Amino acid sequence: MTDDEYDDLFRVAYPRLVAMGLAMSTSRHVSQELAQETLLRAHHRRDELAAYDSPLAWCRRVMGNLLIDHHRSRTSEIAAVERLGHRSTTQADATPDPATVAASARWEDLTRSLTPQQRVAATLYYAEDQSVADVAEIMDIATGTVKSALSKARANLRRRLGGPDGRVEEARS
Repeated sequence: MTDDEYDDLFRVAYPRLVAMGLAMSTSRHVSQELAQETLLRAHHRRDELAAYDSPLAWCRRVMGNLLIDHHRSRTSEIAAVERLGHRSTTQADATPDPATVAASARWEDLTRSLTPQQRVAATLYYAEDQSVADVAEIMDIATGTVKSALSKARANLRRRLGGPDGRVEEARS
């Protein structure tokens, strides 16, 4: 695989792998990190990937395995913290902006009830400010499917946020 072919693979694969990660983890940071790791591994195996019919399929498989490993590690970490009864705070844990952390946690909580397709579409469209066409390209689905997923996601979120009639109430000062 030449450098140009790898660059093309990277341009196509990276947003799709991040979207896949968002569907499985709801964390943009984790999704981006694992997508980068996947593409680094692809770079190291460029000669091998050149013989494959679909290097993107190989990347998706590696990304899926990395996501599973991440969730297993995270589950083990949580169990260890619970056994210890406290969590040691690292410098990285102490520095995030509280408003950003709260907004991210709220978004994750709100989107948890969505299907993976709806969650990815909503996250890319609303949180990442991508167009419907860009979301369709990233997710490798039709624009009509994106519009449908966004519509269903909005309806689901409206029910969760709204009153008994499903309407979202205006914020009051």
